[in-house]
Amino acid sequence: MSARKGSTNLLRVKAAPWRAGITPIISTVLLMGLTIVAAGVAWGSVNTQAGSSQLAYANGVASAINSLNEQFNIIDMYFGSSTSTTFWIYNTGSVYINIFQVRLYDSAGLVNILYNYTVSGSVKTAYLYDLKSTLATKCKTAASAYESPAITTVSLGLSNGQSLQLTIPPTQSNCPSFGQTFTTGTTYTVVVTGLYGKTVTYFAVK
Repeated sequence: MSARKGSTNLLRVKAAPWRAGITPIISTVLLMGLTIVAAGVAWGSVNTQAGSSQLAYANGVASAINSLNEQFNIIDMYFGSSTSTTFWIYNTGSVYINIFQVRLYDSAGLVNILYNYTVSGSVKTAYLYDLKSTLATKCKTAASAYESPAITTVSLGLSNGQSLQLTIPPTQSNCPSFGQTFTTGTTYTVVVTGLYGKTVTYFAVK
């Protein structure tokens, strides 16, 4: 009985170092695995951030170049009726000209109207505002009936010109610019802003 016990103890003594050696190996493998996973996650995050930064930088450079190349002039303006005025835009730059907004105001302080549009996906919706209004909406209304062509459709090729007619809307409550007419001896100014930020101001006396 004692010999068997001794034999058993001997086997246990010999097995103990082998089993003990497994633990450091497993720990090392696990630590290496965790390190590799952590490094992979960190690299993926950095790579994503780098890609986003690179895209933002590229878009910023492209926008700056387009802004420099966006050049246009307003070459004439006349008053076709008591409520409409027409002016001409000529593209002198090296990119297509797309209008973002047009502001019309007068020296008498009676008219201050903004023609612009909003963009949702690929859909452009033209609006008109009375900047003199105290309403929260600034008398926001659909602008397509008061500009021809609609500024959402204006796209001037290189060395091309385009006429644009603006109309003052009829009288509307709490919209002081609406219902006004162009009067003789008054100076009227248009401020045209291109898609890339170029702004041109032109005025004429009726």
